[in-house]
Amino acid sequence: MSEASRGSSSKRSGKYQNPSGQGYGHHSNQPIPKHTGRKIGIALSIILLVLIIIGVVGGYLGMKLYRQAMEVKSEEEQAISLISSVQDISQLKDKDAVSKIIPELQKHTSKAASITDGGLWKLASKVPVYGDDITTVRGMTHAVDSLASDTLPQLSKTLQTMLGAKLSTGDKQINIQPIVNAQSGFNAANDSIKSELKTLQSLPEPHLKQIKSPYNMAVEKFTSVSEKIDKINNLIQVMPKFLGSGGARNYVIVAQTTSEARSSGGLIGSLGSFSADDGLIKVGDFHPNSEFLNLGGSHANAEEESVFSSPLDFAFDIRDLATFPDFARTADTVKSVWQESQYNSTVDGVMAIDPVFVQEMIKLSGDVTLPTGQTLTGDNTAAFLLNGIYKDVPVSQQNAYFGYVATAAMNNVFENMTASKMIKMAQSFTTLAGQRHLYLYSFHSDDAKHFQDAGLAKSSPSSETDPEIGVYLNENNPSKMDWYIHRKTVITRSSCNADGSQSYHVTFTATNTIPAADLASGNAYILGGSGNIGAPGTAVERMLFYGPAGGSLSNLTVSSGNGGTPKQVSMDGKTPWTTVATIAPNKSVTYSYDVTTSKKSTSDLKLDQTPMGWTDEGVTYDTKACVVR
Repeated sequence: MSEASRGSSSKRSGKYQNPSGQGYGHHSNQPIPKHTGRKIGIALSIILLVLIIIGVVGGYLGMKLYRQAMEVKSEEEQAISLISSVQDISQLKDKDAVSKIIPELQKHTSKAASITDGGLWKLASKVPVYGDDITTVRGMTHAVDSLASDTLPQLSKTLQTMLGAKLSTGDKQINIQPIVNAQSGFNAANDSIKSELKTLQSLPEPHLKQIKSPYNMAVEKFTSVSEKIDKINNLIQVMPKFLGSGGARNYVIVAQTTSEARSSGGLIGSLGSFSADDGLIKVGDFHPNSEFLNLGGSHANAEEESVFSSPLDFAFDIRDLATFPDFARTADTVKSVWQESQYNSTVDGVMAIDPVFVQEMIKLSGDVTLPTGQTLTGDNTAAFLLNGIYKDVPVSQQNAYFGYVATAAMNNVFENMTASKMIKMAQSFTTLAGQRHLYLYSFHSDDAKHFQDAGLAKSSPSSETDPEIGVYLNENNPSKMDWYIHRKTVITRSSCNADGSQSYHVTFTATNTIPAADLASGNAYILGGSGNIGAPGTAVERMLFYGPAGGSLSNLTVSSGNGGTPKQVSMDGKTPWTTVATIAPNKSVTYSYDVTTSKKSTSDLKLDQTPMGWTDEGVTYDTKACVVR
């Protein structure tokens, strides 16, 4: 994707307690009669005998309980392993796999639940302290059994029904009704597993390592399955509206190039259109950003203008609208620009895409052959549109190339739509939106709960219960250098705190991987170097670091490399840290900092970041210190 020359803008420059009782040292002045002493001796003997009997019976019951516990542990581990094999929802559409997995899963979970329903387990749960462990095991077995007996079969049945329906009526016309029919089934399964997970998380904290380990594994697997079902459910709920069920929908498509990074994506190269009316899809033409440059002036507020005034003074015309970490700001401004243009029309929402999205759609629907004969696949499309195009295609033709590829890929997706393809597309949409390669934003309040609220239009960190940190890059050396900037982040949990918060240490590293050959042969369009901002082949990144909502970010320092001292700023109601990092060829910059989440947090800390030219986010999570409850 190309963009208008930066010279066109005047602004661009360079509780366990032991039981207590009376002691034996009580003194009395009265003598003890001889027969009384004999009675005490007999009493002591009786007590001792009772203790021996209790010890024998207790030992037998304890051994029995132990053997049953080992049996439960084995059954649960086998069940969790089977659950892991169906974490990909698409596996539930395979009748043969389902007919094998679910009955086997139910056999293990039912047996474990039956054992822990026994009287011995009910009695053991009354024991002080370690009775909590028994209660947790019983609750865990019932939660897993409910998942196997209710949730997964319901989800599988819904999928099988949808798979048996015909979605395509020909010529990009989609039959929406089977998707609508499946919504209630997905919703029921989603509500069920959320309830089971909540019950699981509310169980007492185990004391014994032998119980804590499988319990923690169960919480981890339940959380993973719940997240996947929730995401696919959101897409199933939103898809009919997106496809024009109940009324036509018109979207502006924003095409971004992440080779020139902006906080929520990349520099905007062109705008297009997408319309849907009761399942009939039409992808309109893409128009270069040069047609929109002078519409609306600067779209930034004073705080944003201040943060992005150096080294490159952003003009905040159409090119820079992805600078906002909150896509809601981008969507609003794109809508206003579109409606000032010659293409003015009703705008129901904004869809933003990048070459990684296009590549994933090609992977789903088939290769695209360019007029030149070159074939783009589900493996090479992003590399071509984010790097190769700038080497091989004249600037004047780059937007046309992107428009051609994007249009072909999207048309191919919606042609001959099947339920299987729909599910794969929904799963792909979820992943891509989570990584900011795709945005779906609706201006209709009834649609918004499934678009914005489902994570399809991300903002900077805003949830206290599901904590995130944000790291956003903005290329200040006018170039396409971000194709070569590879990032690695390590997030290590150090503690789960008594107030409900968690503490983490984070290291973030960005490395300039440009090969010597590209540095030697690359043109100024790729390498930059103008305006005395950075040398050719050197990335100059205006960076933003956000702490989690309701939490804190502290001790932010440059561990290594050429990075400026971070400072805290106020922007759009939040207080991120900002700095500029200069990354020369084969050099890196590393930032380290500490994070504490909100006391309301109920899940592991995640990273939200500016998308790269691939789907591997480069994040390593080390959470073994403790488990979030």
